[in-house]
Amino acid sequence: MTRMGVVKRSVSVDSGVWADLERAVGSGQVSPVVNEAIALYLRRERGLAAVASYEAEHGELTAGELAEADRLLDAAGVVDLRTTPPPAGRPAAQIPGPSRR
Repeated sequence: MTRMGVVKRSVSVDSGVWADLERAVGSGQVSPVVNEAIALYLRRERGLAAVASYEAEHGELTAGELAEADRLLDAAGVVDLRTTPPPAGRPAAQIPGPSRR
């Protein structure tokens, strides 16, 4: 497997979010967690863009289509981080925006 290079950047994070992160990772490294969070965000944005593109071409998804999509996502184990309780001892995710859309 080819490993990509690493880019170091300075970012600002709300102090409460950073404290929660430090508690969550304990003595582990923070960078892999932040990297995965950014990757998850980008996958979500690509998915939202794909839905918007589809709707621009075919019209808005119907309530039935959205219900079927939710059923398929549930069956695949994809959770809505805004409504799914976190595992015991973990802080709840604070993710803005609509559920899965």
